[in-house]
Amino acid sequence: MSPDIYRGPLPEDFRILFVDFDGTLKPAGGEVSQADIRALAELGRRGVARVVATGRGLFSFQRDFPPGLELDHLIFSSGLGLCPWGPGGPGPLSHGRGFDDESRDRALAACLEIGRGFYAFEPPPSCHRHLFQDPEGFPPTQGYLDRLRSYADFATPFRMGQDPGPRSEFLITAPVADMPAVRARFEALCPGLSLLCSSSPFGDRSMWLEIFPPGINKGQAAASLSEGLGLSAGQAVALGNDYNDLDLLAWAGLGLVTANGPEDLRRRFHVAPSVDEAPLAWLLGRLADQGTP
Repeated sequence: MSPDIYRGPLPEDFRILFVDFDGTLKPAGGEVSQADIRALAELGRRGVARVVATGRGLFSFQRDFPPGLELDHLIFSSGLGLCPWGPGGPGPLSHGRGFDDESRDRALAACLEIGRGFYAFEPPPSCHRHLFQDPEGFPPTQGYLDRLRSYADFATPFRMGQDPGPRSEFLITAPVADMPAVRARFEALCPGLSLLCSSSPFGDRSMWLEIFPPGINKGQAAASLSEGLGLSAGQAVALGNDYNDLDLLAWAGLGLVTANGPEDLRRRFHVAPSVDEAPLAWLLGRLADQGTP
């Protein structure tokens, strides 16, 4: 285990855990460890509310939900949607909204001008259904092609001049080296929206630019959920591994980045064991070391 792993205290009144899914709980191409599944169950028995905060949409998370994983709430689509979660799966959607028509049209125009291709998703709970536009003048990233194949049954080609209908998110992919320029170009063309970057979950070393209505991010959703439960940021631990976890990690009383996360995030936040080293089991061990019953 890395010598940089956090050895300090957990919040004295630790009452809610927010954990990312891909790259934090679930290794790329692998499964959530049984040690972490047991740790989540034990945290629940200790009175800690357990929340997965994922960039995946609701459909995608349900499709790959690990048997035996116990949760209390799900934040999905990087904070766009929020729902309770029980033994039968998701409960009623309690948080989620799409673009107003003016913002949607501005975002669409910017995506078209940038020319990298995009996905445009319907509002929750149907955010797996989307329009798509292939890149023009740029080779598609492998992640773009893989995602298109993976969700082919829910994908509709965008036709110029069509009414796009209600939308909740746009997504642009680009090689890692190109993403800073793509993001800066989008911000110049369409300021005022919520932009989140993340590494491609398809392992193709590209970046994703997720474009949401203003104020959408995991941290905002975590704050809303915690307030509804009568809890504060100081009672929260957040565990993530990528840039779309940034707002969540900064909001929580204790923000932890797994050792497999980007170096600049590991410099900014405390470090937890890698996704391959059962980080939730480690967290439970830290509670035991701290003498928490």
